[in-house]
Amino acid sequence: MKIILKTGIITLLTFATFILSTTNVNAQTKSETDKTYIKIEVDGLSCPFCAYGLEKKLKQAGSKDVLIQLEEGEATMSVPKDQQPTEEKLRKIVKDAGFTPKEITFSTTPFKMKKDEK
Repeated sequence: MKIILKTGIITLLTFATFILSTTNVNAQTKSETDKTYIKIEVDGLSCPFCAYGLEKKLKQAGSKDVLIQLEEGEATMSVPKDQQPTEEKLRKIVKDAGFTPKEITFSTTPFKMKKDEK
């Protein structure tokens, strides 16, 4: 009787672990597909202070994960799909921050960072 009880408990715990891990993966995948990834090429970035100013402005567009790469002159960010700013709005934000926006790219997948492409 004790062996059957132990086997049942182990089976139940294994099943519960499987269900919880599958649920977590599905939630993460759904979260990633509900985002729009944006890359903005920017002229005029020359120092960390400049980058910080642009980062603050871009966060006002609804992103919490703005990344500025000074050497590449790029800003990348993600926003929820239902809060995606227009290209015109992004150009205005960059101009108002004192920089010149170049190419703006929207994607459904995250961008690779230049340093990661070695």
